[in-house]
Amino acid sequence: MADARDSRPSTRLRGAALGFLRALVFVVARGARPETPAGFTGSRRTRSAIVLVAALAAFLAIAPIQQSVAPKGDAAVLLLGALTALPVLAVLRHPLVAWRLTAVMVLVTPFAYAPHVDLVRVWGWPWTMGFALAAGFVLYAVAESYAQPVPAQVWVLTAAAAWPHLPDRRNLFLVAALAAGVALLGNAVRLRRQADRQRLTEQARTAALEERSRIARELHDVVSHHMSALVLRADAVPYRLPGLAPEVRAEFDVLQRIARDGLTEMRRMLGVLRSTDDEADTAPQPGLADVAEMVARFRATGAEITLGTDYDGRSIPAGVGLSAYQIVQEALSNAARHAPGGAVSIRLGADDGRLRVVVANAAGVRPALDADPRRPRHGLVGMGERVRVLGGRFSAGRTPDGGFAVVAELPLDEGCEG
Repeated sequence: MADARDSRPSTRLRGAALGFLRALVFVVARGARPETPAGFTGSRRTRSAIVLVAALAAFLAIAPIQQSVAPKGDAAVLLLGALTALPVLAVLRHPLVAWRLTAVMVLVTPFAYAPHVDLVRVWGWPWTMGFALAAGFVLYAVAESYAQPVPAQVWVLTAAAAWPHLPDRRNLFLVAALAAGVALLGNAVRLRRQADRQRLTEQARTAALEERSRIARELHDVVSHHMSALVLRADAVPYRLPGLAPEVRAEFDVLQRIARDGLTEMRRMLGVLRSTDDEADTAPQPGLADVAEMVARFRATGAEITLGTDYDGRSIPAGVGLSAYQIVQEALSNAARHAPGGAVSIRLGADDGRLRVVVANAAGVRPALDADPRRPRHGLVGMGERVRVLGGRFSAGRTPDGGFAVVAELPLDEGCEG
């Protein structure tokens, strides 16, 4: 009779399904990479939620059976119930690894429970409530972490693994529908997250372009000053040096004309950069000499700020001084917004042909005005753009004491790098 049973179509179908599953598991496991490897487990809150789901899955795999049909303290049932949490916990490592564990358990669990509990008689299928929760959660995690066709492949493979064990083949539609539901939910969350990333990237790109335009407008004033001085000095040469040879005078006339044309083109460029709503700023551009006054204004609001300077008697180019001023201003604004009440230290020093700007703030003593860490910090983008334009180096990040530090190194010879 045993040989006759082994030749039944259901047995052959089960063998074919297992072979199909083994082949496709190998293909999916080798070829897929998550869109965001750390996206699903990026926050401590998410990791805590995953651990709670794992604990709930284990509880639902043990408690109902212990309360109804299995002997109290059945070691096998306890062990199988505890193993239910493994796929959920594996999501912390890699969602696809978690699914591979789930697929194995879909195949093996009915055989493991059979000597101890008749799950089909209790639930109508050979898996516990806890395992159903764990499998659904893993399918959701895969769909949220991977682009198509991986979620669709996983869905097909999960249904194929479950099908040979279902006593009523009509239950396959229920299993497939439940799996498809959680997979579609995860896919929708993934698409929304992808759209959010694209939106934030576009916002950062727009902020960088706006900052570049603003930098160009500011530097225009600095360069215009030099060009105007060049034109005036070229105009004054024939009067200051009346004995010049005609050919030398002609050369100065050419220099004067070139300088005037360059100044005119720069003004046209400014008209392109400035939007129709912008008003021309007639105030002189600030520089390093104005940093102390700016710090005094921030101190007047109650901020604790220390300022140290060491220029070694160096002459700081106007463009470098302007960028350093704006970097300090933006760093102080960020400190006031993200770490209110924290002490701030500013160090400005010239060494090895570079102006070094360091603004470090301690952790805030009051709640941040902008406490959302996911919000892009466009001020940092602007500071980085300023340094990049001058060919310098820029870094910003958390300090060991929980504060934040901005470091910029600006070449004093503005044309030497970049």
